[in-house]
Amino acid sequence: MRWCCTWAALLAALAVAAPLRAQPAGDDALVRALVLALRPALPFPAAGPDGTPASGGAQPVWVVRWPEGGGGQVEVLANPLHPENRERALAAEEAIQKAAMRSQRRSQGDYEQALSDFARTGRVSNIREISLDDDGVAGERYDADSHLLVSVAPLDDDLSFSVATGIPPAVMNGVAGPTMVIRVPANVYKVAAEAGAPAEEHYCAEQAWLVFGDAGVAVISPRAGPQVDVTVPVAAAPGGRAGMVVSISGNAALVEQALRQADWPALRAALRD
Repeated sequence: MRWCCTWAALLAALAVAAPLRAQPAGDDALVRALVLALRPALPFPAAGPDGTPASGGAQPVWVVRWPEGGGGQVEVLANPLHPENRERALAAEEAIQKAAMRSQRRSQGDYEQALSDFARTGRVSNIREISLDDDGVAGERYDADSHLLVSVAPLDDDLSFSVATGIPPAVMNGVAGPTMVIRVPANVYKVAAEAGAPAEEHYCAEQAWLVFGDAGVAVISPRAGPQVDVTVPVAAAPGGRAGMVVSISGNAALVEQALRQADWPALRAALRD
Protein backbone atom coordinates (compact mmCIF):
# COMPACT_ATOMS: atom_id res chain seq x y z
CA MET A 1 0.00 0.00 0.00
CA ARG A 2 1.30 3.47 -0.84
CA TRP A 3 0.69 6.47 1.40
CA CYS A 4 0.24 9.73 -0.48
CA CYS A 5 0.52 11.87 2.67
CA THR A 6 1.64 11.59 6.29
CA TRP A 7 -1.06 11.21 8.93
CA ALA A 8 1.12 10.73 12.00
CA ALA A 9 -1.63 11.25 14.54
CA LEU A 10 -4.05 8.90 12.83
CA LEU A 11 -1.41 6.19 12.44
CA ALA A 12 -0.52 6.47 16.10
CA ALA A 13 -4.15 6.01 17.08
CA LEU A 14 -4.52 3.00 14.79
CA ALA A 15 -1.39 1.44 16.23
CA VAL A 16 -3.02 1.43 19.65
CA ALA A 17 -6.45 0.28 18.49
CA ALA A 18 -5.44 -2.40 15.94
CA PRO A 19 -3.11 -5.42 16.13
CA LEU A 20 0.25 -5.23 14.42
CA ARG A 21 0.25 -6.14 10.72
CA ALA A 22 1.53 -9.65 10.06
CA GLN A 23 4.89 -10.09 8.40
CA PRO A 24 4.90 -10.96 4.67
CA ALA A 25 4.22 -14.62 4.05
CA GLY A 26 7.33 -16.79 4.12
CA ASP A 27 8.34 -19.28 1.44
CA ASP A 28 6.62 -22.23 3.12
CA ALA A 29 3.43 -20.24 3.65
CA LEU A 30 3.38 -19.28 -0.03
CA VAL A 31 3.77 -22.92 -1.07
CA ARG A 32 0.85 -23.94 1.15
CA ALA A 33 -1.23 -21.10 -0.30
CA LEU A 34 -0.28 -22.23 -3.81
CA VAL A 35 -1.49 -25.75 -3.04
CA LEU A 36 -4.86 -24.44 -1.84
CA ALA A 37 -5.19 -22.25 -4.93
CA LEU A 38 -4.39 -25.12 -7.31
CA ARG A 39 -6.56 -27.86 -5.83
CA PRO A 40 -9.74 -26.73 -7.70
CA ALA A 41 -7.78 -26.72 -10.98
CA LEU A 42 -5.98 -30.05 -10.52
CA PRO A 43 -8.58 -32.52 -9.19
CA PHE A 44 -6.43 -35.58 -9.82
CA PRO A 45 -5.74 -38.56 -7.54
CA ALA A 46 -2.55 -38.55 -5.52
CA ALA A 47 0.56 -40.08 -7.04
CA GLY A 48 2.52 -42.83 -5.37
CA PRO A 49 6.34 -42.88 -5.16
CA ASP A 50 6.60 -44.49 -8.63
CA GLY A 51 4.26 -42.01 -10.33
CA THR A 52 1.29 -44.40 -10.54
CA PRO A 53 -1.94 -43.66 -8.63
CA ALA A 54 -1.41 -44.20 -4.90
CA SER A 55 -4.78 -45.98 -4.81
CA GLY A 56 -3.90 -48.11 -7.86
CA GLY A 57 -5.70 -48.38 -11.16
CA ALA A 58 -5.08 -47.54 -14.81
CA GLN A 59 -8.01 -45.19 -15.41
CA PRO A 60 -6.80 -41.78 -14.21
CA VAL A 61 -4.98 -40.04 -17.04
CA TRP A 62 -3.17 -37.77 -14.59
CA VAL A 63 -1.96 -38.03 -11.00
CA VAL A 64 -0.68 -35.21 -8.81
CA ARG A 65 2.17 -35.06 -6.34
CA TRP A 66 1.55 -32.34 -3.78
CA PRO A 67 4.59 -31.00 -1.93
CA GLU A 68 5.14 -32.39 1.55
CA GLY A 69 5.35 -29.78 4.28
CA GLY A 70 5.89 -26.26 2.98
CA GLY A 71 8.66 -26.71 0.44
CA GLY A 72 8.81 -28.06 -3.07
CA GLN A 73 6.62 -27.74 -6.12
CA VAL A 74 3.33 -29.14 -7.38
CA GLU A 75 3.87 -31.85 -9.99
CA VAL A 76 1.27 -33.49 -12.23
CA LEU A 77 2.32 -36.73 -13.92
CA ALA A 78 0.87 -38.78 -16.74
CA ASN A 79 -0.28 -42.10 -15.26
CA PRO A 80 2.01 -44.68 -16.95
CA LEU A 81 -0.68 -47.36 -16.50
CA HIS A 82 -3.27 -45.53 -18.59
CA PRO A 83 -3.59 -47.13 -22.08
CA GLU A 84 -3.33 -43.84 -24.01
CA ASN A 85 -0.29 -42.78 -22.03
CA ARG A 86 1.35 -46.13 -22.69
CA GLU A 87 0.75 -45.74 -26.43
CA ARG A 88 2.28 -42.26 -26.38
CA ALA A 89 5.31 -43.58 -24.48
CA LEU A 90 5.87 -46.37 -27.00
CA ALA A 91 5.59 -43.99 -29.95
CA ALA A 92 8.00 -41.56 -28.31
CA GLU A 93 10.45 -44.35 -27.47
CA GLU A 94 10.62 -45.37 -31.13
CA ALA A 95 11.42 -41.81 -32.21
CA ILE A 96 13.93 -41.42 -29.38
CA GLN A 97 15.74 -44.60 -30.44
CA LYS A 98 16.06 -43.29 -34.00
CA ALA A 99 17.49 -40.01 -32.70
CA ALA A 100 19.93 -41.91 -30.47
CA MET A 101 21.09 -44.02 -33.41
CA ARG A 102 21.78 -40.87 -35.44
CA SER A 103 23.82 -39.50 -32.54
CA GLN A 104 25.80 -42.74 -32.28
CA ARG A 105 26.58 -42.65 -36.00
CA ARG A 106 27.65 -39.02 -35.68
CA SER A 107 29.91 -39.83 -32.73
CA GLN A 108 31.42 -42.77 -34.58
CA GLY A 109 32.12 -40.51 -37.55
CA ASP A 110 33.82 -38.01 -35.24
CA TYR A 111 35.95 -40.81 -33.78
CA GLU A 112 37.07 -42.03 -37.19
CA GLN A 113 37.83 -38.46 -38.27
CA ALA A 114 39.85 -37.92 -35.08
CA LEU A 115 41.96 -41.01 -35.81
CA SER A 116 42.58 -39.79 -39.34
CA ASP A 117 43.51 -36.29 -38.15
CA PHE A 118 45.87 -37.70 -35.51
CA ALA A 119 47.64 -39.90 -38.05
CA ARG A 120 48.00 -36.93 -40.41
CA THR A 121 48.78 -34.04 -38.03
CA GLY A 122 49.48 -35.60 -34.63
CA ARG A 123 46.57 -33.68 -33.11
CA VAL A 124 43.24 -35.03 -31.94
CA SER A 125 40.08 -33.33 -33.24
CA ASN A 126 36.89 -32.94 -31.24
CA ILE A 127 34.59 -35.91 -30.62
CA ARG A 128 31.05 -34.95 -29.75
CA GLU A 129 29.71 -36.94 -26.80
CA ILE A 130 26.31 -38.61 -26.67
CA SER A 131 24.05 -37.04 -24.04
CA LEU A 132 20.41 -36.81 -22.98
CA ASP A 133 20.08 -33.93 -25.44
CA ASP A 134 20.38 -36.50 -28.20
CA ASP A 135 16.85 -37.76 -27.51
CA GLY A 136 15.80 -35.16 -30.07
CA VAL A 137 12.60 -33.19 -30.35
CA ALA A 138 10.45 -36.29 -29.87
CA GLY A 139 11.94 -37.01 -26.46
CA GLU A 140 11.74 -33.40 -25.32
CA ARG A 141 8.14 -33.10 -26.50
CA TYR A 142 7.16 -36.32 -24.74
CA ASP A 143 8.74 -35.14 -21.47
CA ALA A 144 6.99 -31.78 -21.69
CA ASP A 145 3.58 -33.21 -22.57
CA SER A 146 3.73 -35.86 -19.83
CA HIS A 147 3.85 -33.57 -16.82
CA LEU A 148 3.08 -30.18 -15.31
CA LEU A 149 5.29 -28.32 -12.84
CA VAL A 150 4.06 -25.39 -10.76
CA SER A 151 6.20 -23.49 -8.28
CA VAL A 152 6.04 -20.21 -6.39
CA ALA A 153 8.84 -17.93 -5.26
CA PRO A 154 8.83 -14.63 -3.38
CA LEU A 155 10.21 -11.54 -5.08
CA ASP A 156 12.44 -9.33 -3.00
CA ASP A 157 13.61 -7.49 -6.12
CA ASP A 158 12.85 -7.28 -9.83
CA LEU A 159 11.99 -10.51 -11.65
CA SER A 160 14.56 -11.66 -14.19
CA PHE A 161 14.80 -14.93 -16.12
CA SER A 162 15.76 -16.40 -19.49
CA VAL A 163 13.94 -18.89 -21.70
CA ALA A 164 15.03 -20.78 -24.82
CA THR A 165 12.26 -20.41 -27.38
CA GLY A 166 11.64 -19.73 -31.05
CA ILE A 167 8.56 -17.62 -30.22
CA PRO A 168 8.94 -14.48 -28.07
CA PRO A 169 6.98 -14.34 -24.80
CA ALA A 170 3.60 -12.60 -24.80
CA VAL A 171 2.81 -10.24 -21.93
CA MET A 172 -0.77 -9.76 -20.73
CA ASN A 173 -2.38 -7.88 -17.89
CA GLY A 174 -3.55 -10.15 -15.09
CA VAL A 175 -7.21 -10.53 -14.16
CA ALA A 176 -8.49 -10.89 -10.56
CA GLY A 177 -5.20 -12.19 -9.22
CA PRO A 178 -1.79 -11.70 -10.82
CA THR A 179 -0.71 -8.27 -11.99
CA MET A 180 0.87 -9.69 -15.12
CA VAL A 181 0.98 -12.99 -17.02
CA ILE A 182 3.89 -13.85 -19.31
CA ARG A 183 3.35 -16.81 -21.65
CA VAL A 184 5.42 -18.80 -24.10
CA PRO A 185 3.58 -21.30 -26.31
CA ALA A 186 4.98 -24.74 -26.97
CA ASN A 187 7.24 -24.55 -30.02
CA VAL A 188 10.19 -26.10 -31.82
CA TYR A 189 13.30 -23.93 -32.20
CA LYS A 190 16.68 -24.42 -33.84
CA VAL A 191 20.12 -23.95 -32.33
CA ALA A 192 23.15 -23.40 -34.53
CA ALA A 193 25.57 -26.34 -34.46
CA GLU A 194 29.27 -26.58 -35.22
CA ALA A 195 30.51 -25.57 -38.64
CA GLY A 196 29.28 -27.93 -41.30
CA ALA A 197 26.68 -29.58 -39.06
CA PRO A 198 22.93 -29.01 -39.45
CA ALA A 199 21.14 -26.89 -36.86
CA GLU A 200 19.82 -28.82 -33.88
CA GLU A 201 16.10 -28.75 -33.15
CA HIS A 202 14.76 -28.51 -29.59
CA TYR A 203 11.33 -28.38 -28.03
CA CYS A 204 10.20 -25.53 -25.80
CA ALA A 205 7.42 -26.58 -23.43
CA GLU A 206 4.33 -24.44 -22.82
CA GLN A 207 5.24 -21.99 -20.05
CA ALA A 208 3.66 -19.20 -18.04
CA TRP A 209 4.83 -16.83 -15.32
CA LEU A 210 2.28 -15.08 -13.10
CA VAL A 211 3.65 -11.95 -11.45
CA PHE A 212 2.00 -10.72 -8.24
CA GLY A 213 2.85 -7.28 -6.92
CA ASP A 214 3.33 -3.72 -8.12
CA ALA A 215 4.90 -4.66 -11.47
CA GLY A 216 6.08 -2.26 -14.15
CA VAL A 217 6.49 -2.78 -17.89
CA ALA A 218 8.16 -6.06 -18.84
CA VAL A 219 11.32 -5.80 -20.94
CA ILE A 220 11.77 -8.60 -23.51
CA SER A 221 15.33 -8.87 -24.90
CA PRO A 222 16.05 -11.51 -27.57
CA ARG A 223 19.62 -12.75 -27.93
CA ALA A 224 21.49 -15.48 -29.72
CA GLY A 225 20.66 -19.05 -28.88
CA PRO A 226 17.77 -18.51 -29.52
CA GLN A 227 17.40 -17.15 -26.01
CA VAL A 228 15.09 -14.49 -24.62
CA ASP A 229 15.80 -12.48 -21.46
CA VAL A 230 12.82 -11.18 -19.51
CA THR A 231 12.97 -8.49 -16.84
CA VAL A 232 10.00 -7.17 -14.87
CA PRO A 233 10.52 -4.28 -12.43
CA VAL A 234 8.61 -4.95 -9.22
CA ALA A 235 8.38 -2.28 -6.51
CA ALA A 236 8.68 -3.42 -2.91
CA ALA A 237 5.84 -2.48 -0.58
CA PRO A 238 6.71 -0.58 2.61
CA GLY A 239 7.73 -3.11 5.24
CA GLY A 240 7.26 -6.05 2.88
CA ARG A 241 8.59 -7.86 -0.14
CA ALA A 242 8.06 -6.84 -3.75
CA GLY A 243 5.71 -9.68 -4.61
CA MET A 244 5.91 -13.24 -5.89
CA VAL A 245 6.01 -15.19 -9.13
CA VAL A 246 4.29 -18.45 -9.99
CA SER A 247 6.00 -20.51 -12.69
CA ILE A 248 4.04 -23.08 -14.71
CA SER A 249 5.44 -25.37 -17.42
CA GLY A 250 4.64 -28.62 -19.18
CA ASN A 251 1.56 -30.00 -20.90
CA ALA A 252 -0.14 -27.17 -22.81
CA ALA A 253 -3.70 -28.22 -21.90
CA LEU A 254 -2.79 -28.48 -18.21
CA VAL A 255 -1.08 -25.09 -18.25
CA GLU A 256 -4.27 -23.57 -19.63
CA GLN A 257 -6.38 -25.46 -17.09
CA ALA A 258 -4.28 -24.19 -14.20
CA LEU A 259 -4.40 -20.62 -15.47
CA ARG A 260 -8.17 -20.63 -15.88
CA GLN A 261 -9.34 -22.66 -12.88
CA ALA A 262 -6.93 -21.97 -10.02
CA ASP A 263 -7.99 -19.60 -7.24
CA TRP A 264 -5.43 -16.90 -7.99
CA PRO A 265 -7.20 -14.17 -6.00
CA ALA A 266 -6.82 -16.30 -2.86
CA LEU A 267 -3.11 -16.70 -3.56
CA ARG A 268 -2.74 -12.96 -4.03
CA ALA A 269 -4.39 -12.38 -0.67
CA ALA A 270 -1.96 -14.81 0.95
CA LEU A 271 0.95 -12.61 -0.15
CA ARG A 272 -0.08 -9.97 2.38
CA ASP A 273 -1.71 -12.09 5.10
